[in-house]
Amino acid sequence: MFLPRPFAFVTATLLFPLFFALLCVPLAECATTGDDGALVRWEPYVGETPDGRTLQGRLGRITVPENRGSGSDREIEIAFVHYPSTNPDPGPPLFFLIGGPGGPGVEWCASVALDERLPLLEFGDVIGIDQRGAGRSGPGFDAGPAFPYELPHDEPITRDDVVAAWNAATERMVAHWTEAGVDLSAYNTEESADDVDAVRAALGYEHIVPVGTSYGSHLGLAYLRRHQEHVARALLMKVEGPDNTWKLPSATQHVLERLGELVAQDPALGEQLPDVVGTVRTLLKRLEEEPVTIEASRGGETHRVVIGPYDLQTIVATALAHTPNLAGLPAALAVMEQDRWDHLMGFALRNRHGDVASPMTIMMDCASGASPARLARIERERRDPGNLLSDALAAPFYPETADACGNPDLGNGFRGPLQCDVPVLFVSGDLDARTPPGNVEDLLGGFSQGAHVLVRNTGHDDRELESQEYRELVAAFLRGENVTNTTITLPPVPFHPVPRF
Repeated sequence: MFLPRPFAFVTATLLFPLFFALLCVPLAECATTGDDGALVRWEPYVGETPDGRTLQGRLGRITVPENRGSGSDREIEIAFVHYPSTNPDPGPPLFFLIGGPGGPGVEWCASVALDERLPLLEFGDVIGIDQRGAGRSGPGFDAGPAFPYELPHDEPITRDDVVAAWNAATERMVAHWTEAGVDLSAYNTEESADDVDAVRAALGYEHIVPVGTSYGSHLGLAYLRRHQEHVARALLMKVEGPDNTWKLPSATQHVLERLGELVAQDPALGEQLPDVVGTVRTLLKRLEEEPVTIEASRGGETHRVVIGPYDLQTIVATALAHTPNLAGLPAALAVMEQDRWDHLMGFALRNRHGDVASPMTIMMDCASGASPARLARIERERRDPGNLLSDALAAPFYPETADACGNPDLGNGFRGPLQCDVPVLFVSGDLDARTPPGNVEDLLGGFSQGAHVLVRNTGHDDRELESQEYRELVAAFLRGENVTNTTITLPPVPFHPVPRF
C-alpha cells in the first residue's frame, strides 16, 4: 500500500493542560489519568525528520478493548506521540491520521509537525497515533512472521496467478494469528476510529482537528460518522470515501488518458510520444502475442524473467498513482517502444516474489470492503477492454482476498451516506488514480460546511504543498477561517527526457 511523504499523513493534535505538561516533563517515565479515568503512561520521546531535525515530545500509551462489541476482556495497547504547539495561542489539537492503513504514525509525526512548507505545530499541538495492529501499538503484528509466496519466472503471470498465490499466503497468515489468540475481526476502521476517540478522551480534549490523507482520510471520515461532536474541523486530503477502498479501473484509465494529453502538449516529448494511450495499447498487444524474456544481473546473480501483459499493466498503473513516478513514465514507454525491457527487471521480480506480513492492512481494507454495486462496477470495468490496465492498480491485493481472510465486512451501514455539519476541507489531485476527485464530489452533498480544493497537475502525493496559494488556504482553514471550493493549478509535470542509446 502506498505511503506518501510525511505531510500526506496529517492528523489531529491535542492540547495538553499545563498542569500535566509540568507534571510530565520528559525526563522520566510517568503516568497521568484522563478525565474519563483512563491511565496514560508517558515516557520521553524525541522525533526526527528525514533531514535530521529533532523534536522533543513524549510517547503515551493507553489500553483499549481489542473488540469492543464482543464482550471479551482482551485488551491491546495504543501508542501515540504528543508535540506541544509553538503557537502561544494555539487552536484545537491536530490529530495526525496516517495513511496505509498502518503507516508509522508516531515515527512520521515529527515530519508533519515541522514540515517547513506548512508546519502543523504553528496551529496547535500535534498528536500522531500508531493505529491498532501497527508500530508500537498492540498486538505486535510487526514483530510476527511473514508468509511468502513465489510465482514462476519462466512464463508470463496473470492476475489469477497472483490472486491464488497471495490468497494462499493470506490464509496461512490468518491461521497463524487466529491460533495465537488474536481476534482478527477487531482490526477494522470502526475500532480504529474509536481508538482515536479513546486517546482524545484520555487526554481530556473536548474537540480535535483530524488531519489525514489517503487511508487517513478514510479513518477521519469514520471518526466524523461516529464522533462528530468532538470535531472542531477536519482536513482530509486525497480522499478515500467510505465506499472507495477498492479502486475503479475507469479512474486509472482516466489518468492514463489525461497523461496522454499532457505529454502531447509537452514541447520536448510531444513529437516522440504523440499517443501515450495508443502506445500502451500496442505494447500490451505485443506482449500478449509474444512475451519477452529479460535478463539482468543483481546481487551477483543473473536473473531471467518472462514478462507479459500483466507486468506492463501493473508497472504503468503503479506509476500513474504518484506524480514523481508519473513524471518518468512517458520516457519509460518510449524506451519500451524500442524493444528495450531490461530496466523492468526489478518490478518483474517484485511481481513474482512477495510475502504477506502483518494482517493489519489486509484486515482493515477487507473490513471496509465495498458495496455490491461498487464490486459489480469494478468487475464490469476490469473486463472492459477500453480500460487498458484493468484493475492492476490493486495488485497484488485484490478484492478476492476478503474470502481468504474470512470476509470481515463492516456492512453497508459503514459505507452509507454521511451527514456532517462541521467544517471539512477536502483536497484532491486531478492526476490521482487512487483517490480521484470524484470521491469528494460523491461526498460533498452530505457536508453542510464542506469545501473542495481541486489541485491540477498532482496525483496521490503532496506536490500541492509547492503552491503558496494552497499553503495559505490550508493555513486559513486551520486557523478557523471559512474556505470555499477552489481550483489551484500547479506548473506542468516535469517529465523526464527520453534517454538516448
